[in-house]
Amino acid sequence: MKNILLLIFVAFNCSISLGQNDSREKVKAFKIAHLTEQLNLSSTEAQKFWPIYNDHEKIMEQLRRNERASIKIIRGSNGLNGLSEKKAEELLNKHLTIGEKKFQERRNLIQKLKQVLPNRKILILIKAEKDFNKRLLKQLRHRKKAQ
Repeated sequence: MKNILLLIFVAFNCSISLGQNDSREKVKAFKIAHLTEQLNLSSTEAQKFWPIYNDHEKIMEQLRRNERASIKIIRGSNGLNGLSEKKAEELLNKHLTIGEKKFQERRNLIQKLKQVLPNRKILILIKAEKDFNKRLLKQLRHRKKAQ
């Protein structure tokens, strides 16, 4: 099973490298490989896990886009000092709403995963995601220093 997944990952990664240089797609592929390796899912677990997780990621990506839109508004207003009090309140409320939605979506993910995975693997997922994000940030910092 691991060999098949590794082969799929390599083929997928090569096609991304040849077809498009979209760094987000590469990061996504590396994340999938990392989670697959860490979770060590059986084929039955994988068939149930990935659709749930992919749906969750789509929702979270939309929430992150909404966050970035707020940041663009702030930048377009010459920073925080350029915002009116009314606009600042609106953005603050939006920030809180997005945070609540992210928390609720995370809670929903865990509830859905409890139906298909043992609790231990859900905890492994949480740790694997954090480890992946740390590693990604470390690589980004390293690239910035190299430039």
